[in-house]
Amino acid sequence: MKALRLFLFTLVLFAVSVSGQTLVSSASNGTMSVADVNERMTKAFGEFAPSAATSNVELYKITYSSIDVNKKKVNLTGLVAWPVGGAPKGLVVYCHGTTVDRDRSPSKFKGKGEAPETIEAITGFASGGYAVILPDYLGLGDHKGAHPYPLSAVNARSGMDMISAVRAFSRQKNYRIGRELFITGYSEGGGVAMALTRSLQSYMNEEYQVTRSAPASGPYDLSGTTRKFMLEETGEQTGFVLRLYLMSYATNYLNKQKGIKLNTFYKTALANALGVNYRLSPSDEGVIKNIGITTTLMRSQNRLENVLQPGFLRAMQRNDKSNPFVRMLQENDVYNWSPSSPMLMIYVDKDFVVSPENTRVAIDAMRRNGVPASRVKTAMIPATFNHLTGIAPAISKARAFFDGGFGSVPEAQ
Repeated sequence: MKALRLFLFTLVLFAVSVSGQTLVSSASNGTMSVADVNERMTKAFGEFAPSAATSNVELYKITYSSIDVNKKKVNLTGLVAWPVGGAPKGLVVYCHGTTVDRDRSPSKFKGKGEAPETIEAITGFASGGYAVILPDYLGLGDHKGAHPYPLSAVNARSGMDMISAVRAFSRQKNYRIGRELFITGYSEGGGVAMALTRSLQSYMNEEYQVTRSAPASGPYDLSGTTRKFMLEETGEQTGFVLRLYLMSYATNYLNKQKGIKLNTFYKTALANALGVNYRLSPSDEGVIKNIGITTTLMRSQNRLENVLQPGFLRAMQRNDKSNPFVRMLQENDVYNWSPSSPMLMIYVDKDFVVSPENTRVAIDAMRRNGVPASRVKTAMIPATFNHLTGIAPAISKARAFFDGGFGSVPEAQ
């Protein structure tokens, strides 16, 4: 009996530590009226707009405890949006796409102004009886460290800990959220959503049991598909600068977190320009413009060999894990596993930022692992959309899937 009591006490402690008291503080970010929600939803979604909202949506910024890449306790922030009166359909975790701009973190949104992806996530799900939460991630929102880009497996922890914090917050507010849990996200957030779904699968706590998951346009195969994408020679400036922008965000993390100098990766002029840019509260537009100007002055001819250090370029080409950048990509692949809950992988057919090959690699790996088509399917967004315009139709498909399963997404296969 003594051993049994000790075992039960240990289980209680484990449950508290996993689902536990992660909520640190909360603050109101305002309220969106029914009219505002529907107006913004119609503008954002067009023909893909879900059914109209019938309740105002309250917005809250919450601060909660999590851990960083060194397993040290940190406080992170995120946004909560829920319909007044309750969210009977459950909780949606929406993982946002890539931004270097701290001011674009979801928790900064107070119901006014422009915040495209945040607004689409709020109106797309809160309008339908869901509570939706958007973690800022490490290095964004109020957290001042470097953002671990594109480390999906690391960033998934911010979503997991926010789930328990929001459940505690809802109890504090005497607000009812249905027990169902849904996971989705787009672009970088698609990779985070995939990693979060995988992480939650290992927990037995009821609050972590995923009902359905819908990662969208995510870089699941970082070491293969994404690495090859970064190495593609497009011969034109837009694609060239885009690849360097994504690469720079990852190397900035290695520079800030690991102390690896930027001139390990880039030739001197670009290394110096990026170092200055990332120290000055960068914006996405600012970094992209800076890369374009600097590489033009370097007479790069839009070729990677003219701006990257030869050793780094060779390591990328050979997928050499002795290189810290390449190793980081390999450690954060999130495609080769077996989901136990229904999953719909959404992708844009002609995506010029995150190749749809990521989704094909993932679905092929899951099929080899024995995951049946009755559990995991894909849904394509047609070529009339691109990576930027595909967010709204992706959220619309995720909403339909969360509402009614695969049967509500006829094109799923």
